[in-house]
Amino acid sequence: MERYRKHRRHRWQPCVCVTEKGFTLVEVLIAMVVLSIGFFGAASMHISAIDANTSANRMTEAAHLAQSRLEALMALEYTQDFTDPDLIGDDEISEDAEPFNDVNSNGLWDFGESYVDSNHNSVWDAAHVDSSPPPGYVITWSVIDNRPVPFAKYIRMHVTGHTKQRTFLFTCIKSRG
Repeated sequence: MERYRKHRRHRWQPCVCVTEKGFTLVEVLIAMVVLSIGFFGAASMHISAIDANTSANRMTEAAHLAQSRLEALMALEYTQDFTDPDLIGDDEISEDAEPFNDVNSNGLWDFGESYVDSNHNSVWDAAHVDSSPPPGYVITWSVIDNRPVPFAKYIRMHVTGHTKQRTFLFTCIKSRG
């Protein structure tokens, strides 16, 4: 059905009316750009979530390794007659430890204190080093005798993970049995 409208000169002419509705090419392109920005943002968030999950997994693994090693140390024999070699105080075997600058004079290496990295592994090595840690980890510990009370061993464990940027510190006290 044709529609007519009045022209300027008072003549009636057929009107070309657009009755079909749809999107123009420009509208479709704009919608695609907006959607692609949203998808890139979602993909970026997904990658960040994967990185955070991996980091959390490594921290959990390091904590588990330290806890397992501390439990093994706590199970070692420490009596008046015998002390397991892994529980001998650092002052008795200090030649095995890398020297460090004890800023706060507590006798222990604290994260941030400078040290001599003699084996170039970017980790401070205590007098006690786990000889077979899982791949990617370095586990070391210090033992201080008679601290905080006589006949006790103060054990301070350092676990350094894959990136060597973060060292986890765990402590416990073992009394003589």
